[in-house]
Amino acid sequence: MAPYHIRRYQDRDWEPVRELFSQGLLGNMPSDFWPLLKKPRIYLVLLGVPFALFLGSGSLVLCLLSLLGLLAGHWLTFRHCVIQYIDNSLHDDLLDIQKSYLSGRGSSFWVAESEYQVVGIVGARQAQRPIGQGNYQELLRLSVKRTYRGKGMARTLIQTVLQFARDEGYDGVVLETSITNHPARRLYESLGFWKYHESGYYLNWWLGFFSVWHYQCDFSSQK
Repeated sequence: MAPYHIRRYQDRDWEPVRELFSQGLLGNMPSDFWPLLKKPRIYLVLLGVPFALFLGSGSLVLCLLSLLGLLAGHWLTFRHCVIQYIDNSLHDDLLDIQKSYLSGRGSSFWVAESEYQVVGIVGARQAQRPIGQGNYQELLRLSVKRTYRGKGMARTLIQTVLQFARDEGYDGVVLETSITNHPARRLYESLGFWKYHESGYYLNWWLGFFSVWHYQCDFSSQK
C-alpha cells in the first residue's frame, strides 16, 4: 500500500468524498443482504413458496425458478433501499460538507490521501441524540477504499476523531454500524467502544428491519 496522510477536508475533495462514500455502501451490500434472508418471515417465504409450487405442479424446474425469482426480488428491493439511503445522505450533510462539518467548533471532516487521491474519509460532529448527561461527539461517514482496507487506515481515522473529541472537551464518541459488519465491530471494540443500544431502520414490509448497533466510547473510563 502506498503511503498516505490524513488532513482536513478541502473543497476540492467534494466529489471524491461523495464517490467514496457511495462506493463503500454499494460494496458492502452483499455482506449486509444475506443475513436479512435468515429472518423467519423471509426464510418462510423463500422456502414455502417454492415448496408449495413443487407440491402443486410437481415441477422441480418451476420450484427452482420461483426461488431464484424471490431472491432476485429481495436483492433488487434491498438495493433500492441502499441507493435511496445514499441519495438522502448525498442531499443531506454530504451536500455541503463545509457547512455540515467545518462551519464551527466541535466538528470536523478528514480525508486520507494517497498519491493525490482520496482513499479514506471520516466526519465528526456533536451527537444529535442525548447520551445520558454527557456531551458526546458522533463519528460519521467512515469509509476506506476497498484496496486500502485491512491496512490500519480505518483505525487511524477513528483515532483522529477520538483525539479531536478529547481536544474539544467532549466526554466521548458515539457511532452506529451494521450488525453484520463484523470487522468494523471488532475494530471499534479494540479501540474502547462498547455496545450500548441496538435499533434498526425499517426498510419496507418485504424486508422488515435492518439492524444496527450503537457504540459508545467514554473518555472517563480510559483515564
